[in-house]
Amino acid sequence: MARETLFHILLRQPWWVSALVAAVLFGITELVYPQVAFFIGLPFLVLAAFIAYKQFRGTAAVDVDERLAALRSMSWENFSLVITEAYRRQGYGVTEAQDPAYDFELAKSGRRTLLSCRRWKVNSVGIAPLRALSDAVRRHDAYNAVCVAAGDFSSTARDYAATQPITLLTGRELVALVGGLAGKRKFFFP
Repeated sequence: MARETLFHILLRQPWWVSALVAAVLFGITELVYPQVAFFIGLPFLVLAAFIAYKQFRGTAAVDVDERLAALRSMSWENFSLVITEAYRRQGYGVTEAQDPAYDFELAKSGRRTLLSCRRWKVNSVGIAPLRALSDAVRRHDAYNAVCVAAGDFSSTARDYAATQPITLLTGRELVALVGGLAGKRKFFFP
């Protein structure tokens, strides 16, 4: 099992925590051994700059966790609005599904993609909804399918999806898809 280092811990914190660690280490080393003080604090200062860059671009681990929590707290109406608007912004035509195995049909460049996202709140999506989605892809002669979850997918679900035309969308990829839409006021308050 891999051990967690101080750098791994700091990567999940706001940028200013690493800057504070750099300042404290620099200060202590300056008192004891001033010739190397700059070099002791430098890695933490670089880490702070890296984390700040990632956080301001909206891709930091802290930001991802917060946005996933915000997505999980949404009602179905708001969540479906955010997801469909995100795909529309990517140039997809979006229509509601007529099949209980999926929620929306996405159309782009002559290809149909089935989108299932009604299990967005669960902590772990199992294999059953993916089997239904795979069957729907065959029944409706769709190109592929996407299953969205703000939680995670079980290992059996991931193994199954790897053998099917199904893309699992969760975590950082889901946050990247919805971008700033999840934080817009109109989606939280209908």
